[in-house]
Amino acid sequence: MLARTVLIGLVVLLGGCADGAATGGSGAASGFGGASGSSGAGAAPNQNAGTSGAPGGGGTVAADGGQGGSGGAQSAGAPSAGAGGAVSGGTSGSGGMSGAAGAGGGASANCPASAVFCEDFENGLDAWAKEESGGTLAIDGTHVTSGQSALGITMATGQRGGWLERTGAPLFPLPMNAIYGRVMMYFESLPAGHTDFIRAASTNGQTPWYNVGEQTGKVLLNYFGNGSDCWARPSPSTNIPLQTWMCWEWVYDGAQDQMQFFIDGELMRTVDGVGDGCSGPNVWNAPQFNYLAIGAYNAQPNNSPSVGKMWFDDVAVGTTGRVGCPSATNQ
Repeated sequence: MLARTVLIGLVVLLGGCADGAATGGSGAASGFGGASGSSGAGAAPNQNAGTSGAPGGGGTVAADGGQGGSGGAQSAGAPSAGAGGAVSGGTSGSGGMSGAAGAGGGASANCPASAVFCEDFENGLDAWAKEESGGTLAIDGTHVTSGQSALGITMATGQRGGWLERTGAPLFPLPMNAIYGRVMMYFESLPAGHTDFIRAASTNGQTPWYNVGEQTGKVLLNYFGNGSDCWARPSPSTNIPLQTWMCWEWVYDGAQDQMQFFIDGELMRTVDGVGDGCSGPNVWNAPQFNYLAIGAYNAQPNNSPSVGKMWFDDVAVGTTGRVGCPSATNQ
């Protein structure tokens, strides 16, 4: 997988970790979210022994930027190319810092320029923190949308599942308390209860939570916290197809107490301050978001069956507007 922060001609890979919990409810509870940077796949960089770290003039970025932590013996690992040559975002030296992208490069098809970071799981889990609660999260090539790897998630009988979690830079603190993201999702099977897949939350994953998930095989948006367990569904209710890649896109706008959810670019539901129902006040008061997680977390693990199997790929997250669905996949 690849982790990448898009500036102008500079790719830096950072990350963090956090934790969360979940509770059951008649309507909803628990959730998920998140993403990281992706790496370049173009022409191999020239691993010179110099220390400048600058590529040759006229180079272009291939794919999503530099690949950190796997370079040559020198501590600064300077990638370069001859005049007019291609640079894939240099592979770094032992210090693990990303190489600088060639001048004039741009974002890849699967990592838009507006993204703060992207994740395609080609280099493992990168800067994610993994929190397994009776489930298994692992790199898996059984189903992918690009490259050779995706995140495979297995939910065990009577267990919660697990998360990949993000805190800190480059995503947090948010400039406008809004998170825009997308993830490609493939479901082989789903548990019978309520499961969350994308969560944004307060510091360390504390409530209130904004969640995108499902219940009984149908899309469910959820707000949990401040004495409320609230839900909202697309209208008409939207069944989640199995054995099909889908692009799930979300907007969590904490400044407006608003949530939006899209499938394959189509708006399925907007929650603007209130949803369909609550066990408590129906007011979706967002926190200051400082935590993002993606995964599968079963809020009702005692429902049967409670097992599930799914794959996630090509995550992208931004802070200024929708990042959109990837344009290049090998579904």
